[in-house]
Parts: sequence; C-alpha cells; structure tokens
Amino acid sequence: METVKSLVYRFVWNALALFLLAKGVYGNRVEISGFGAAFLVVLVIALAQALIRPALFLFRVVTFPLNLLTLGLLSFVFGLVLNAIVFFLIGQTNLISGFHVKDFGAAFGMTLLYSIANAVGNMLFGKREKG
Repeated sequence: METVKSLVYRFVWNALALFLLAKGVYGNRVEISGFGAAFLVVLVIALAQALIRPALFLFRVVTFPLNLLTLGLLSFVFGLVLNAIVFFLIGQTNLISGFHVKDFGAAFGMTLLYSIANAVGNMLFGKREKG
C-alpha cells in the first residue's frame, strides 16, 4: 500500500510541477488549460517512458563504452531528448486538448525543468527503505 501511495503522490507532484512550469516559466511558449491537462500529459509521458525505454535496450548496449566514459551523462542527455520529443509531439498534435507547445526549444527547456522537479518529487515521496 505504501508503494501505491508513493506513486500517487509523485504523480500528483509531477502534474503540479508541469502545470506551474507551463504557467510560470514558459507561459508564452507552452499553453496549458488546467491541472487536468497537466495530469493527462504526465500520464502520457509515463506511458511513453514505460514503453519506449525498454525498446531502446540495444542502443544502451551499443553505447555502453561511451556512456561509461561520460559517467552516465550520455544516458541523461538521451533521456532528456526523448522526453522533449514526446512533449513536443503531444503539444503539436493536440493529443491532449488544452496543451500546446510552440517550438522544440520550449519542449526541451520544459523537459529539463520537469526532470529536476521529478527528481525532487522522487526524493520527497519516493519509497523509503526501513532500516
């Protein structure tokens, strides 16, 4: 039950972070109608990560030496670009009504700030080990 509670908290945190980032930081380049739209965008991002990342396993095997050399920075940048593409596609195709991204630069910037907010949410609401 603790895992489900943690997952729900992180999901709501991510939707709130996305909504506030879209309204505050990228208000003129990213349009979002409300918290419901942010919730749906977070759901689509989570589904995309769950489906696309395992399919890219071969890419990780091939780029392992470069990833080792950059101390994991390659994976971080690749994840950012992948999420930026998903943000951009969601915003350009009107997959979710009430969410629109004007350009790829805004999508990439949103992805970077969203990733930081996601990391903070994982620290705050992540599953804690009992010791």
